This record gives sequence, C-alpha cells and structure tokens, in this order.
Amino acid sequence: MTAELQRFWRGPAQDPSWERPALVFLLAFNAVLYSWNLSINGWANYFYSAAVQAGAIDAKAFFFGSSDWGNSITVDKPPLSLWIMGLSVRLLGFNPTAMLIPQVFMGVLTTLLVYLILKRCVSSMAALFGAVVYFTTPIVTLMSRYNNPDPLLLLLMVAAAWCVLRSIETGRGRFFIMAGALLGLAFMTKQLQGLLNVPALGLAFVLFSPQAWPKRLATTVGGITALLVTGGLWMTTVDLIPGDHRPYVGGSPSNSVLQLTFAYNGVDRIISNGAMPEAMQVPARFRTVDSDAGLLRLLNANYNQEASWLLISALLGIGLLAIHWRSLSRSGTIRPLALLSGAWLFTAFFLLSFMGEQIHTYYTAALGPPLALVLGLTLNTLIAKRNSLLTRLGGAVIAIVALLTAWLVLGSAEWPNWIPPIVLGVGLAAVAVLVVKPPAIRIERGAAALLAIAMLIGPVITSVTNVTVGFNGSNPLSGVLSKNPASISHLMASLRKGELAWGHDIAFGRTPDPKVVETLASTSDCTWAAATYASQTAARLQLESSRAVMPLGGFSGSDPTPTLESFKEKVGAGEICFFIQQEAFLEVQATDSESTAISSWVEENFSSEVLDNTTVYRLTTN
Repeated sequence: MTAELQRFWRGPAQDPSWERPALVFLLAFNAVLYSWNLSINGWANYFYSAAVQAGAIDAKAFFFGSSDWGNSITVDKPPLSLWIMGLSVRLLGFNPTAMLIPQVFMGVLTTLLVYLILKRCVSSMAALFGAVVYFTTPIVTLMSRYNNPDPLLLLLMVAAAWCVLRSIETGRGRFFIMAGALLGLAFMTKQLQGLLNVPALGLAFVLFSPQAWPKRLATTVGGITALLVTGGLWMTTVDLIPGDHRPYVGGSPSNSVLQLTFAYNGVDRIISNGAMPEAMQVPARFRTVDSDAGLLRLLNANYNQEASWLLISALLGIGLLAIHWRSLSRSGTIRPLALLSGAWLFTAFFLLSFMGEQIHTYYTAALGPPLALVLGLTLNTLIAKRNSLLTRLGGAVIAIVALLTAWLVLGSAEWPNWIPPIVLGVGLAAVAVLVVKPPAIRIERGAAALLAIAMLIGPVITSVTNVTVGFNGSNPLSGVLSKNPASISHLMASLRKGELAWGHDIAFGRTPDPKVVETLASTSDCTWAAATYASQTAARLQLESSRAVMPLGGFSGSDPTPTLESFKEKVGAGEICFFIQQEAFLEVQATDSESTAISSWVEENFSSEVLDNTTVYRLTTN
C-alpha cells in the first residue's frame, strides 16, 4: 500500500483510526444498495424516460424538456434533472441503466454530504449514524434508483445547507451566495419544493453569521439574487418565447411556466382537495375518508413505510437539543446546524402532514436529509451527556418511541409476523441495559449496537425490498403491501392489474400491443408517428417504437393542447400518421373536453382498424 493510499485509508490524524474505513465501507454499501439490480425498474417513470429520449434526439426537446421530439408539449417540471440524465445517455447510449446511473451517483453523494455536514461538529459515531439513517430511508433508496427529479433535488438542498454552514463557520459571504445559486438550481429541478429548506437556511444564516449586520444583509441580498438568477433564467426565457415557437408548457392551463410554478406545482399542491369528476373517482373502498391530512398522516398505512420509521423520534430529538441548547458549543456550527436541521424537519413535517390531497407518497423523500441531521445531532448529545441519568432517560424515551414506531409500521404491513415482536424485544432489552449505565464499556457498546440494529432494521429491510422489486409508472411505493385494504398500496396494486382501466393508463400507461409498435416503427414521413392520450401511454409507445408520439392533453390528458383546430391543421399538413384510441380514457372525460372533441372528429372522418387489441386510425393517405 502506497503512502498516499495509507493516508487516505487512515484519514485525518485527529480522527479515530476506524472512522475512514467505516465511512468507505458505508459509502460502498450505499452504492451497492442503490445500483444493485438497477435494470429491474426498466424505464421506471415512462413519462420522464420519454422526455430523456426526446432530448437525446433533438436539441430543442432537450432545452425545453419536451415529452416528444416533435416538441408538442413539455413535461410538468423544469428540465434540469432531464438534462443530467440526457447527458448520461448521450455518453453511454439510450438504455435504462445509463439513464439511472446519475440518480445512483447523486444519492451516494448526498449521503457523503450528510456525513460531512455532521462531521464538522459532532462525534465520528454520530456523523456515521446520520449518514446511515439517510441512505437507508426507504423512499430515498427508491428515488435514488428511479428517474424522478428527487435525487437531484435532495442533493442540491443538502449542498446548499453545507454552503450556509460553511459561510457561518468562515464568515465568507461567497458560500451563502453559492447556497442561493444551488437553491435556484433546486427550483429548476422541482420548482417550489426545492425551496422547502429556504426558511431554515435563511434563519440560521441571519442569526449566526459572524458578519457585521450591514455586510450580513448585503450577503443575504446576494444569495437571494443568485437564487433568482439560477432559478428564474430558464423560466423567464421560456415565457418570453412566443407560444407558437415552442412546446406547450405541460401542466399549465395558460401555457406559462410562471402559472405552472405557482399553481400546478405550487398553491394547488398545498391547498387543493384533489376533487375529481364523479366518473374519475376511484372505487369507494379506497375512499374511506375525504382527507387524511393531519398530524398522524405520515404514520398511516399510505406513507409509514416511506420515511416515518424514525420520524417521531427525530421530532423528540429536537426537544432534547432544545433542552441542552445552552450546553451546545457557541463556537463552530453545532448550534446553527441544530437550528437549521430542526426548522427544516418541522417545515417538511407540517407541510406534508397538512397539504391537500395532491400529495404523492414519494414526497416524503423531503424528510430524509433533516431527519438524518437531527438524529445525528441527537445521538451526539446523548453520547456527550451519557453520564447524566436524565439524559439517559431522555434517550431511552426517544429510542422506545422509535422501537414502537417500527413495531407498528412492521405490524401494519404484510411483513412476517415474527419480525415486529423480535425487533421490539431486542430493542427494549438494549434500552434497559443502557439506561442503568453498564459497568463495562464493552457491554455498553454491545447494547448500543443492538439498539441501533433494532432501530434501523425496519428501514433497511424495506430498502432491500425496494431493490428486489421492479417499479414503474408515476407513483412508486416502498416496501410490501399494507394490511389496510383501503391503502394506496392496494389501489396501485389494483391499477397495475388493470382493474380500473383509465387509472392504469394514467398511472402506468397502456401496454403497447406488438402490432401497434411495429406499425409506428415503420413510419418515416410524419413529425409524429401517432397521437394518443395520456402521457404515460404515449411515452410507452414512443419508447417501444422509437418514433415521436404526441401526448394529447399532457400528463393526465387534461391540458388544453392541442386544440381541435390545431390538431386538424397538423393532420391536414400530414404531420401525424396515426391516432390511437383509448376507450377507457375517454369514458372519464368531460363531453366538452379537447380530448373528446378530437376523438369524435377522428371517428367521424377516418376509418378505424384494430391492431391486436388497439383501435387505430390512419390519418395520412400514404
């Protein structure tokens, strides 16, 4: 072993000799967990995969984040995440693994950043524990193997937190301005969700920056300016381009990124009750309550396997940190980090708990970073104050709550019945040993190790399950089926089986019939080989045929594009070869919708043919 390698393996001289090897092992395990069996997800979310495909073929589609390289409509998010996956497939070829590799890398890098943030102010064990908590959070594992924008979003938000803490530690304003730029990029990834930790970061900087107040305020203005520039440049550019010279902005009724930002991806997500026409209501067995919003939402059967295993313990940990606030060092970043991570976790918790019914289960990934940071700080406090009986009792309460949460979550899902009582029993035994302060350090360490295993076993086995099961479509879920038959997991299982045809087609897309794919693949003279609805179905046809397919009405088929007149013009110009009917989708559309009007016009003016089980209309004379 060379001297350089020895120094790398040993790490800084002031660190324990075991810390660097432990970190390398954890990051390696993290990388294996996220990359193992990666191809099992196939094209994952077809909606985004088709946009990556379009961007790899056409520069205009790449810039706008178009669903197809005919540039009819964009996806309903800014394209930064698509750009990164698009560059990867340009280098490695267009295939699922090449598309998902950047997601894995970003997930592991975020784990490292969580460790580095904690390492600057807590013990080695606490920093490593926080990193483990982060990367084993099941929804974080799932998203780090999926092509949704969330891995990039979390990386940018955590990187911004690191920059803010460095600014506080060094007194240098440029780090805070860098944080603003990173948050602007987070906005470019998933719009307002990327600003979820802005209140916490801003509060920590304003209260703890060593800069004089005039300079502190100037730095704050600089950070906000950087955020507005990096976050608003693409959005402003798109809205300044006339609508007939660019794709329609998907998800926006008015063809505006600004409207998309503050309505569809903003206020509507927070306060909307998700009301739907009666025809689009899911079966009554999945609608037992009007809304599950409330303090206990994240513990119910819909969300508890995603990120809630240690959530209540982390919230109690914030209380422990508040009790020990005066004993936290005034120098360094431990106080700013405690405030930052606690405020971040509270913000995410309350928003997810009380937002409207347009919440998706994977939104809980937003809890991952602050949860890990708070628990790392909590463990550090418990280790530092372990000689205090009151602190040990407080730690016991936090641990018991975590064990009870794991017992309840495991028991509410279809895990083997023997797992919950064993996890609870082993954990409680370890807590009992630690509370009385064992006479020998080996006993204390052994009990602490057993307790950590008991607390983490639930998220770990759920994350491993996520690696062994393939996920597709728009709403992937962690873990196994819930025992509650009204849960989202059973609804998605029902949709996957095609028991609600229109719901299946929106969530997963209709499975392309081979003859349809063959027919579309043979087209060459049209801008779009076909037009159909909704986006997941159009995306699957595009991915299978390698021909552009127009998703009428965008993601859910409800966007007012193209209009009937615009569609007629494109057909008259020979730009669309086929129209592919989706009978189940039409059954739940309003009679005055553009989708219904287009379908009726096609039926009245063109002859149909059935390819396998799909009704197809040829729109050209060739």
